[in-house]
Amino acid sequence: MITATAAQLVKPGKEEELDALMAQLAADIAEHEPGCLRFDYVRTESSGRRRLVIEQYRDEAALDAHKQTPYLREFIPKLLDCLEEPPKVTTYRELLPAPPADPSFFHTGIVVPDLEKAVARYSDVFGIEFTEPAVFQIPRLEDPDPHPAELVAVFSRTAPPYYELIQAAGSGITSAEHAGKILYYGVWEPDMRGRLERLQEQGIGIDAAFRSGPGAVPFALITAVDPVLGTRIEYVDTADRGPIDEWVRTGRYPGGVGGN
Repeated sequence: MITATAAQLVKPGKEEELDALMAQLAADIAEHEPGCLRFDYVRTESSGRRRLVIEQYRDEAALDAHKQTPYLREFIPKLLDCLEEPPKVTTYRELLPAPPADPSFFHTGIVVPDLEKAVARYSDVFGIEFTEPAVFQIPRLEDPDPHPAELVAVFSRTAPPYYELIQAAGSGITSAEHAGKILYYGVWEPDMRGRLERLQEQGIGIDAAFRSGPGAVPFALITAVDPVLGTRIEYVDTADRGPIDEWVRTGRYPGGVGGN
């Protein structure tokens, strides 16, 4: 992992312009750079003109990719126009080994014909508690024909991997014909665009893609049945990890409903 800091001294009167520039840069990085693990922009309490950027990259390749982005090239002249002097950049590399990564496998998805009865039965047989149901509005579900969809599900309030029980609905990936068996094993994916490309290169089919709109990078993917595992794999964008962790912890999905 590589950490970089950039100390900034803002010209008087340029604070709002700089903050807007930094907000746009942070948004561009979040959308296009999965190798950037952290991007913080802070200021000191003693001076509103001093700011600090803290960035972390997975490896040298991720840092090099960041330096080559067109939006960074456009950003730098605008940044310099807002500063009293060029930012003081310092790059750090780890001296201690990184801690082990969290396992990616975090849930098992199961379609059930009656969600309320299934929750009661799973709770009775396994002695576990479930979250309240969340209603997820999917703007574009391709399974295979694109359409908006509503998905109702619960998660077990256990240690991962969780049980995810999904109310059977429609004629696609969550239809009643898939009930009574494991629909997929769910794993976190930090690079959905890259994962989709790798699946295509490997010739692995996609049974369902969840998107915010036409052409958008999927926020979740469900593969065709894996010939070795005998079931599907669901890849879920790590951007959804915070809300799901909160759902399991409190029993209620943040805001009361789900959605992407």
